[in-house]
Amino acid sequence: MDNTDDPFKTLFDNRVETVNVRDLSFRLCVLKDLDEALDHYVKTSPSDTDMIPYFTRLWESAQALAEFLADHPEFCRNQSVLELGCGLGLPSMTAAALGGIVTSSDFHPDNEPFFLNNAKLNHLSINYHRMDWRKPDLPGAYDLLLGSDLIYEKQMVAPLAECVDRYCAANGTFILADPGRAALQQAATLIEEKGFSLDIEVSGTIFLLVFHRNAPSSIHR
Repeated sequence: MDNTDDPFKTLFDNRVETVNVRDLSFRLCVLKDLDEALDHYVKTSPSDTDMIPYFTRLWESAQALAEFLADHPEFCRNQSVLELGCGLGLPSMTAAALGGIVTSSDFHPDNEPFFLNNAKLNHLSINYHRMDWRKPDLPGAYDLLLGSDLIYEKQMVAPLAECVDRYCAANGTFILADPGRAALQQAATLIEEKGFSLDIEVSGTIFLLVFHRNAPSSIHR
């Protein structure tokens, strides 16, 4: 099924898929052919690896993070939420469906219309801010920070710890979903050094790191 409202319809072929997150169901516009998008960015930005369209794919870490939120709706309900590197935005949409006041962010210049179209498909009101979390420029702090598969390069670890320290409110939480990349332990250590306690859960092949600021180390707060 093609989505005629999709702002990418004239650039890439797409389809709408139904994605289940526990008892929740979402419609997500995804690309029919990722190679088509890759070829486009290779031609238009051949030397810029940041233009690789990771945002057009639903990653396992994002699915696992969304399912964790569905299992623990207390993290989202009536809470201010910021997702870093949201891509398609399944965790953001899950948080919004669970009663969170959500802001989603991603640095890719083409992600915003793609994400907002998905939010519209699901009748969800979510704020969007184009932001590279390595150079954060949003004001304020949030009760809940979300991130999935953010540290696929080692040099991202220190900026992530700084970003979490900046945006996580007192008694707030940061949840990171990661497939067990080499830099994960370093990231956990740096964030703990910022004054966070840590809980770890595993969902299949995905690690869910739950960092609490000024709160007891317990999944059920």
